[in-house]
Amino acid sequence: MASVLIVNEIASEREELTRALEAEGFQVVECESAASAVREIWEGSFLVVFIASVLTGTNSAELSAQLTQMAPEVETLIHSKNDSRASLVRKAVEIRDGEAAA
Repeated sequence: MASVLIVNEIASEREELTRALEAEGFQVVECESAASAVREIWEGSFLVVFIASVLTGTNSAELSAQLTQMAPEVETLIHSKNDSRASLVRKAVEIRDGEAAA
């Protein structure tokens, strides 16, 4: 089963995306901070990391670059709350199925 990491400080947004991804067969790990995301990357194996565009105390692009350096095989996607869940889930499905790269 493909694993996905969600980094978002807002619990309700994490949970909504988690439900949508789990409905497509993904195993999901949720993180509320950049520090916890770094720990999870060391401990797990992920196909995709969804990073909220706004994180307190860190820059989303810098976190994406750090995670990519740590695990270059993982696709990182920075998203805003204006991005539809359906399009985010579709992107993860395309990556999982080998139809697209981030």
